[in-house]
Amino acid sequence: MWRQNFGWDTILPDDVQHVWNSFVGELNDAMMMRVNRHYFRKSEKNDNSNENESRSLHVFVDASMQSYGAEVYIVKGRQSTLVMAKNRVAPLRSITLPKLEFMATLLGARLTKHLQAVLECENVFLWSDSQITLHWLKFEKSKTLQRFVKNRVNEIHELTGSYQWNYCPTHHNPADLQTRGVTAKQHKENKMWWNGPQWITAEEQWPKWNSNAGIYNHALLTGIEEQHEPSQPVHQSRTGVHEIIDIHRFSNYKKFLRVTAYVLKFVQSCRKAEIRMQRSTLTPDEIHAAEHLWLKTCQHNSYVTGIENLNAGISKRASLVKQLRLFLDTDGILRCGGRIHNAPLNEMTKFPIILPAKHPLTRLIVTDAHGEIQHSSTIATITFLRQRFWIPTIRQSVKTIIRNCITCKKVQGKPFSAPDPPPLMKYRVHDSTPFSVAGVDYTGAVYVKDSSGTECKVYICLFTCASTRAVHLGVVPDLTADSFMQAFRRFVSRKSLPYLMVSDNGTTFVAAASLLQQLSQTVHDDLLNKGTRWAFIPKRAPWFGRFWERLIGLTKTTLKNILGRSYITVGMLQTIIVEIEATLNDRPLTYVSSEFELEDIVTPAHLLYGRRVTTLPYRDITSGNLEITSATGSDIRKRAKLQQTLIDHFRDRWKKEYLTALRVIQSVEKTNSVFRLVVLCKSTTKHHVVPGS
Repeated sequence: MWRQNFGWDTILPDDVQHVWNSFVGELNDAMMMRVNRHYFRKSEKNDNSNENESRSLHVFVDASMQSYGAEVYIVKGRQSTLVMAKNRVAPLRSITLPKLEFMATLLGARLTKHLQAVLECENVFLWSDSQITLHWLKFEKSKTLQRFVKNRVNEIHELTGSYQWNYCPTHHNPADLQTRGVTAKQHKENKMWWNGPQWITAEEQWPKWNSNAGIYNHALLTGIEEQHEPSQPVHQSRTGVHEIIDIHRFSNYKKFLRVTAYVLKFVQSCRKAEIRMQRSTLTPDEIHAAEHLWLKTCQHNSYVTGIENLNAGISKRASLVKQLRLFLDTDGILRCGGRIHNAPLNEMTKFPIILPAKHPLTRLIVTDAHGEIQHSSTIATITFLRQRFWIPTIRQSVKTIIRNCITCKKVQGKPFSAPDPPPLMKYRVHDSTPFSVAGVDYTGAVYVKDSSGTECKVYICLFTCASTRAVHLGVVPDLTADSFMQAFRRFVSRKSLPYLMVSDNGTTFVAAASLLQQLSQTVHDDLLNKGTRWAFIPKRAPWFGRFWERLIGLTKTTLKNILGRSYITVGMLQTIIVEIEATLNDRPLTYVSSEFELEDIVTPAHLLYGRRVTTLPYRDITSGNLEITSATGSDIRKRAKLQQTLIDHFRDRWKKEYLTALRVIQSVEKTNSVFRLVVLCKSTTKHHVVPGS
């Protein structure tokens, strides 16, 4: 069940449920077993045993691919009984059966030491049905055994000492019962489990073991087998400074060299007992010696084949040696040759030290070089490194280091993008009367001339309909509550009275926050008297006000294109603002096709008036038919009905063309992957729900 990764709530397959139900039933039967508290029965008159007979322990071990275990029996005269049994589940990782048998042997040895310390029996005998295991124990001094086997052989001999190991056939081994499994009934009625094999009390009937050379050779071959893929050769790591200092614990190359230099200095002082080590700063020679030691250790562990090829002095060179023209210098460091021997360069640059690309030492060196040149680009780091070192695939290695550099991330890292925009508010897609829901915002200050020619600041107050996207622009002299109320009254008189006003919460306005707070409170009270509610968008959520921020940008862009560097009066600015309002209300709301279309493109003006406001409404009127005629009430009603029908037609197109186009987000941003570094610029605040959402 563990191997198949079943979850707690997973319904098990039928075959697994059947096995589990059988196990539960057997477990209930096992709870009814009874074990005698006494190891031996009292001596009877016709029994040859007496109290002075010696006691001995017999330990049986066995293993299978599912589990391994050991059992211990105590024997006295003609009586034997179970003392203790212990088993364990086989490891999840793949392991050979001989090694599992050897793990069972180690378990039996530990069990023997524990019981012998308590029972203090005169003799101890250990039994195993694995001849390979017995050969490993017999030839413990063999140098060809694998480390896995050799370490356990040493521990077993320390635990058992001079105790004798014997061979036991599998069908006579009681430990085989707990490794292959039996039912509770079989377990209860099995005499070999409770008392051991029949021959355990008669030494003359013990099985004999005849070892032969074939089994011995097979045991040695099994003991030295490697547990890795043939396509992945493993080079044994040589002894060196890397076994004393863990390079993976360091992230600073200079600190790493200083620690190594202090260790070498301590070792040298220990070798010279008469010289007492004194606290002193490190010299450049000691730092240089520490660096040379690590470079040699790195190369001797990574380029074993190349160094052996160079030391052998054979004419057939290895591929890497031939490609890079490698050679060993006087210090035993592997360097690259080349064709720039006569170049006016430093010797280190002409003959750089080769380093493996993925070694931890290379990572420290590249990181240190990147910091030395003030976190410059990849090309600058590579150029700096090649003054001393030659690293295969250096560009990829340097890019990896720079990509994970915390300093570079803080300076050059891109900001975390905003989350996906939520669904549009209900009032944005509701077919309501124009300007029923209006958004309001201010532009920045505009510098103009007043009537006396003095420079002054004015602001543009923008009102926009949430559904039709129509705009109303007005010029206000300041950001006070009175100025806004005057602009609001002009807006209501020209358009309509909205039932909901939406705006920023005060932090996005140009003026100070305290002034805006006062502005909001005063305006809020006045609007309530007229039946209009005021709502603020959440803080630090500018996408809620996207429908008016876009129009603010269009207004400012159009104003810059018209004025340029001109310096105008307030009256001229008001005229230009009204013209910009008409132009924005005539902008198309849907996609403009290059093909000829009979129908006009839907604009905010069509939804307001049923026509464009920047073109003549009646193109077929000429000077010949401008006669004044009287219009009856019926004609006026027909024209009003026709006008309403025309507006309804455009509103129907607004639903089909404009609303369906809002489904797609125009500005698509790349999604953020899992990030490692976040720079907090400002603390977050609570978000509030926008009324009408």
